[in-house]
Amino acid sequence: MKNWRFWSNWPQSLQRKIQRNWPWALAYLAIASLLIATVLYAWQDYRRDVFQREATMAQDLLWQEQEIRGRLQSNQNVLENLAYGLASDSFGQADFRSRAESLMKSNPEIISIEWVNARGERGDGFPNFARRPDSLVALDDSLLTEVIDGAATLGYPMVTNVIWRSSPQIVHVVPFFHETEYQGAVLAVYDLSVLLLQRVPWWMVQRYQLQLVDSNNQVIAPNRYHSRLRGDDIREVPFGGVSQQNLRLLAKAVDPVSKPANFWLVGLISALLLLLLWALKLLRQRMRERQQAESALRDEILFRSAMENSLVTGLRAMDTDGKLSYVNRAFADMVGWSEAELVGAKPPMPFWPPECIDECARAYQSILLGDCPANGFELRFMRNDGERFDVRLYSSKLIDSQGQHRGWMASMYDITELKQEREALASSRQQLRTVLAGLEVAVSVSDLETGVMLYRNRHHSNTFLIPKNAETYCLLQWRSSLLIEERVFETVDMITGRLYQIEQRIVDWVGNRSAMLEICTDITARQQAQELERTRNDMVQHTARLVNMGELASSLAHELNQPLAAIASYSAACETMLYKPDPPIGKVQETLVKMTAQARRAGQIIRGIRQFVVKRAPSREVCELQELISVPLQLLGPTAHKLKASIVLELPDDLPSFYGDAVMLEQVLLNLIKNGLEAMSETPAARRKIIVRAAVLDDMLQVTVIDHGSGLADPAQLFQPFYTTKSEGMGMGLNICRSVIEQHRGHLWAEPNPDGGTQMRFRLPFDTNNSNEDTP
Repeated sequence: MKNWRFWSNWPQSLQRKIQRNWPWALAYLAIASLLIATVLYAWQDYRRDVFQREATMAQDLLWQEQEIRGRLQSNQNVLENLAYGLASDSFGQADFRSRAESLMKSNPEIISIEWVNARGERGDGFPNFARRPDSLVALDDSLLTEVIDGAATLGYPMVTNVIWRSSPQIVHVVPFFHETEYQGAVLAVYDLSVLLLQRVPWWMVQRYQLQLVDSNNQVIAPNRYHSRLRGDDIREVPFGGVSQQNLRLLAKAVDPVSKPANFWLVGLISALLLLLLWALKLLRQRMRERQQAESALRDEILFRSAMENSLVTGLRAMDTDGKLSYVNRAFADMVGWSEAELVGAKPPMPFWPPECIDECARAYQSILLGDCPANGFELRFMRNDGERFDVRLYSSKLIDSQGQHRGWMASMYDITELKQEREALASSRQQLRTVLAGLEVAVSVSDLETGVMLYRNRHHSNTFLIPKNAETYCLLQWRSSLLIEERVFETVDMITGRLYQIEQRIVDWVGNRSAMLEICTDITARQQAQELERTRNDMVQHTARLVNMGELASSLAHELNQPLAAIASYSAACETMLYKPDPPIGKVQETLVKMTAQARRAGQIIRGIRQFVVKRAPSREVCELQELISVPLQLLGPTAHKLKASIVLELPDDLPSFYGDAVMLEQVLLNLIKNGLEAMSETPAARRKIIVRAAVLDDMLQVTVIDHGSGLADPAQLFQPFYTTKSEGMGMGLNICRSVIEQHRGHLWAEPNPDGGTQMRFRLPFDTNNSNEDTP
């Protein structure tokens, strides 16, 4: 009773679904259970076969190991008898060779049996040879002598590690004693590859791949060049315990474990179950198809009604005589008449406007004749209240289920708003074309894929002459291989020689296709004005350098007087020393060297003045800040001494070099340091200090000139031309400095010094050598 109540609480839809599907679920469950049982049986049979094969392999390897162990133990017993015979002198050398030969014939893996005395010298053995071959282990081999000594000391047989000659070999050493005195040892040399070949039966070779390896996993037999067997199915056993070295016998089954013998039974049962599943699926599919067909028949009327009521497209059908046989609700709502009023109507229709009756009649006649264009008919209809609206009418044949032509089906769309938007768009395009035609820049639009020009304004047509008979034209010379959204570049017209600035942008053009908008501006006059301005700046810079040199003339004369006076003094000293009876030639030479150095110093001062004053074109060369600042310091040294001011350099030792015009940059440093010195004329002598500091910030060189002067009076006017705070100044120094720094793609600015005074800073990029084209 409780179960029934629990079932009755479930939703009705879920109950019906369970009732409909539980027989199929039960059938599928039975088929799956049978398939699982069959697979489990096959898997258990497979595992039993694998276990049986592993057990057989373990038994075979154990037998092989015991057989080799027994064989080696039997050989050791024979070797011990030979040793006892030698120790007791019970047989001679011929008897020893005979017994050794007999042992070697029954054991092909033994390639030599011999005995050595206590000194390690060979006594006799088989085979008998005049000179011991190199294919055998040498008696003085370190591994062999070590084992012989060990056997003599311990008193029982020992075996050497693997010794490589032409083949891997081990030596079985059996010592013999006379009473307690060591007399020698019997040596039996085993060829391991032959041992593995002779003592492994044929059925083992057929079943398994065998390898003999040492403790380092190096393959010894059957061939040292074989790679070691690997895998989870490898089994290994000790190789008879014949060596101190850990020899192991590896085995791997030749044939992998085969599939279960009853695989055909599993396949057959699986195929039958799959056929059964397929049959059940077909049966269920047929039942579903029949149910779906019955449901489709029930829903057809409801579907048609819902479709007709939800459409915003007007549908109407007429027979071959042009009489309306069907209209949907959307069609009736568009024209304002009811469906009952429209069905059965004949041309002229009530929704045809009187002024468009002929046009509508021609369209309907074309439909009746089968002349229906793909883009339909654009007509004007009239609503019941007299309002006109534009429609587009598409028509096609109405064919019944027997293939008979029963009339014409047409769909109607209200395009009044779309037409108004189209007209507004056309008007805006005309306005845009009017605006573009009045611009004094050349504007063109070309297809992004083909490069064909789609539009150009009046100025473009007047500037760039294109043949009138050319149907398409493409500006290939301005097109970039790298497609980007927007870029601006400059180019020269090869015909007129004028310079243009081209701005390209990717825009959406008519027809939903991408196009390239190009705005071409003639910048020839602007470029010429810039060139003229740069020329004037160069002249002003040259004039400023001459003015600076005039101000520094007296200081430079004092600077030159020092080397010239020193030269005169050194010359007089040389003359005095040479007139002596025994002139000191060494001191004369030393004085001449000093005189030469002073002459070079005076020449460097004169060359620096000449390079600073001479008018020349800007250049690019590798510059070091330490070298650039040396010239201004030399020129401003007397001025700083006169003003009792000091110039302090705070320059890191690892400053990178950069490209620039050395003379122009020296002028900038000279002007900034000179301005700082002059600004400290009223500063107490203890604070008159100029600090020149440099650092690397954001991959740029930043230089700061710090003074402790009166500070900035009007920072906004500081870099304006002809603005100065000095009575004798020209007002061009800082403006020229800023122009020089900007020509080097840098920036110059001023900041107040927190300790009083001004900080003049400028930054220079390290790659100014790549911008030669930007320098006037």
